[in-house]
Amino acid sequence: MAKSPVLRIDIASIPDFRREELAKGALALTEQVFSMPGAEERYQAWLKERRAKQKRTARAAR
Repeated sequence: MAKSPVLRIDIASIPDFRREELAKGALALTEQVFSMPGAEERYQAWLKERRAKQKRTARAAR
């Protein structure tokens, strides 16, 4: 299997106004997603499972 090329983004080279526009867009999308019925509950269930998995992984690494 061929390796995918690594994409490197120099965030410091992105102008402040552009980063702010990107952040505003990401925030608006996040607000829209979480306004959907059940989204918060699905997120909380995912987060609980993710944290449990991280704990299991950390214990296995000891």
